[in-house]
Amino acid sequence: MAIWKTEWGWRADFLLNGERQRAKGFFKLKTEARQWVQGEKKRLKENQQRFSSSGKDLALWTLAQKYLADCKINFPKKTFDEKKSCLERFYKFAGDVSVVDITPPVILDFINNRAKTGSNNSANKDRKNLRAFYSWVQQMYAVLYDPTAPIKIKPHTKAVRRLIPIKDILKVMLAATGHDRVLLGAYWHTGARKGEVLRWTWSNDVNFEERWVRLGTRKNRSGEMTYEKLWMNDDLFNLLIWQWKNRHPKSPYVFCHMNPKSKLYGQRFVARWKMLKKICKDAKVEEFGYHDIRHSVAKYLNDLHKVGLKQVQRILRHRRQSTTEIYVEGNYGDTKDALKLLELQNLQKF
Repeated sequence: MAIWKTEWGWRADFLLNGERQRAKGFFKLKTEARQWVQGEKKRLKENQQRFSSSGKDLALWTLAQKYLADCKINFPKKTFDEKKSCLERFYKFAGDVSVVDITPPVILDFINNRAKTGSNNSANKDRKNLRAFYSWVQQMYAVLYDPTAPIKIKPHTKAVRRLIPIKDILKVMLAATGHDRVLLGAYWHTGARKGEVLRWTWSNDVNFEERWVRLGTRKNRSGEMTYEKLWMNDDLFNLLIWQWKNRHPKSPYVFCHMNPKSKLYGQRFVARWKMLKKICKDAKVEEFGYHDIRHSVAKYLNDLHKVGLKQVQRILRHRRQSTTEIYVEGNYGDTKDALKLLELQNLQKF
């Protein structure tokens, strides 16, 4: 417990289960600060006991299922599957104990074991997911104790991504035909993530009059879908005009199954990696993925055309580790010159 005097009055805080609790505002008298500490400790302990009165209420498996049910609604499938895998493995490791009985050494043993059997990067992902779980428990059940807090991030080196030669990108784009060529062009001319383009609808995400396309992602702390508009260069404009003229008669999606005999006719694509693999083979280039195109866009603009890093980051909608980049709705015109460099007439110079 700490009580101290300032020029505005008395302040007070204390530690409970490793969490520091601090009074909001100031007290006129030291006795008032002391009374607040005593009263707040009593209130928090009673609150803790209320939720701990039944062992099942705070059982790891019970809370994990409730947490995952919430995550299934709020996060993409890939993120949900990662959280689910982590909690299932942690349950097998720790047993069905109360979340308040799990200590930092237990968390550390689990993380270290993951590092030994997998990698430091895998261990850091598990640490992140367990911290998110305990944060949710704290918010939902007023559990102040967080055994993940002392666990530090493990050092790791990311694997170096293979740089795709620009000429290979050009060969693949020229080898593609019809709807496939439009799809690959959409990735090249926007530097988008795979799911962002496949979610496009004609009514919401493509505007020929104002010449923009809209890209949405959940890669943010809230998990909410956020959108950013990018200017449509001439190549992308012409590709999407062709796609519009040859679109599915009823489907709202820009890229969807076009085979009338397919059960998925008119439904949007969720993955097109087989298509890209085949085109790479036809073009006689080493196989690469959609995210490799995104990296190549950054390299092409920054390394070969010396486009500033800030502008490239805006096109790719990247965030630094320490901050989340803010995008202003409708402010897409400042990327016009950079996006024009992605047109094939400029690409062929390389």
